[in-house]
Amino acid sequence: MQPDESPLELLRAEIEQINPAIILADQLMRREASELLTVEEVNEAENILAIGTQEIEVIEFHRKAFQKSPASAFDYVPLGF
Repeated sequence: MQPDESPLELLRAEIEQINPAIILADQLMRREASELLTVEEVNEAENILAIGTQEIEVIEFHRKAFQKSPASAFDYVPLGF
């Protein structure tokens, strides 16, 4: 984190995306219960869970940065609020 970047600016700079674990869960829920996972699918699931874990860690980092930030007033309402 650059010293001149606020947590809000860091969040704004992040790429908007869906957590891959949610996409994988949706794909697995649409399958028949009798279908077994292939080795490739198990490996993909492990990779996706690792990515999801990293995303959770990034969110925790941002949350902690927000908690440490002093409150300040804005003259406008940020987009999305």
